[in-house]
Amino acid sequence: IVVYCGEVAPAQTAAQPDSTYSNPLCAIDATDGPYMRSRITYGIEAQVVQGFLNLRGQPSTDGQALLQIPAGVPFPVTAGPDCADGYVWWLVNVNGQTGYIAEAGDGAYFVAPKQPSALPSRETLNSNLVRYLQEFSRLQGNFSPRQAWSSDGGYLALPGAKGSEGLWIYDLRRAELSPAILDFDAGITELAFRPGRLQILFGTDEGSLHLWELEMGESLTAEELLYLNAHGGAISALAFSADGDRFASAGPVAYTHLDADRDFAAIVWHLPTVAQETALSGHNGLIRSLAFAPDGDTIASGADDRTVRFWDVDAGGGRGAMEFGSPPQAEYSPDGSLVAIAYSSGADTVLLLDARDLIPVAFFPQPTSGTTSLAFSPDGSMLAVGSAAGAFSIWDTNAHQLIATYPTESGVQDVSFSPDGALIAVSTERHRLSFYGLPLGSG
Repeated sequence: IVVYCGEVAPAQTAAQPDSTYSNPLCAIDATDGPYMRSRITYGIEAQVVQGFLNLRGQPSTDGQALLQIPAGVPFPVTAGPDCADGYVWWLVNVNGQTGYIAEAGDGAYFVAPKQPSALPSRETLNSNLVRYLQEFSRLQGNFSPRQAWSSDGGYLALPGAKGSEGLWIYDLRRAELSPAILDFDAGITELAFRPGRLQILFGTDEGSLHLWELEMGESLTAEELLYLNAHGGAISALAFSADGDRFASAGPVAYTHLDADRDFAAIVWHLPTVAQETALSGHNGLIRSLAFAPDGDTIASGADDRTVRFWDVDAGGGRGAMEFGSPPQAEYSPDGSLVAIAYSSGADTVLLLDARDLIPVAFFPQPTSGTTSLAFSPDGSMLAVGSAAGAFSIWDTNAHQLIATYPTESGVQDVSFSPDGALIAVSTERHRLSFYGLPLGSG
């Protein structure tokens, strides 16, 4: 099998990372490196890992020790980082005293994000219970507001932000929600677990695709199964088919041997043979969302050209297109009977379509502006909608009614239901992810 992996212009050379500065947050004029990657960032709460840590007046090992911070005491991180003397330093506030702490250096981490609360046993959510949601736990860290669930619901993956490039993976079967962090040398823009397997696919800001198989033992490790130089520019959307044998990727330019316009095209890949099956060409703007119908025969794509297009996966041709007043995004219900499309035309609206004939079924006017994400519950009876205005709402897809709206401390960037329907995960722009649900017995 020969796979077309892209091209590089003869005059261009790939940038080589400077191993001296392994943390991109550190300025190039920093001395005494290399500097370890950062797991904390400003705006979150952190805590000392063990023992005591000095709070210093300057970001230096020679700085005056103002006090000692005991392990387990949370404190806000207000600015940083500074990279000096081989350590990564952050400005923090501990009981009203401002000073600097060393996060990491010499191969050790002294500080970590605040330990989240353990998840309790919980009810499976439905349209009657979801109006009483509680925030169970809150993850904090130097990660980006994207999320992916393994199909068994045991793992949640988040991409690391700048300075923590890689994957943050939480094992939700354990009481202590501490992440396993797998480092990577490029920024991750999109990610998705392969259905039915503990394999994760992710796309980078360099346009490459990577499939890793995760292995659980005393620690989490990963083996790379696949690497593809797929697109010119950052990967902007990824999606798997329900059987996990196909996936689709999008970016500014598609590296494809298929007869298609490469600009803003998506590629449909057959994973068992690592073959490009078809190129979805026709958008005039960057594709921001991709969704397979559950039967795998159709893909919906939403793009910056303000259209949603529906594609025949096998033939590669279009099945129809709809134009909106703003860049839309689309999501199929788990049974494939409905398509939800979020758009703005004066006010934010979610359009519910009959997936077979694309006829409108209902319109959901959103209570807040700036819709960022859509997610159906596993049984399809509810639709969660995230908003950049700082809220998420839950809709009843059978009664076509708003059930509840929940405010968040900052703009929601991604929202999803856990595969068992017992949790709603909400990622915000301030390096936080909250789990919402109801304790077992609440129903």
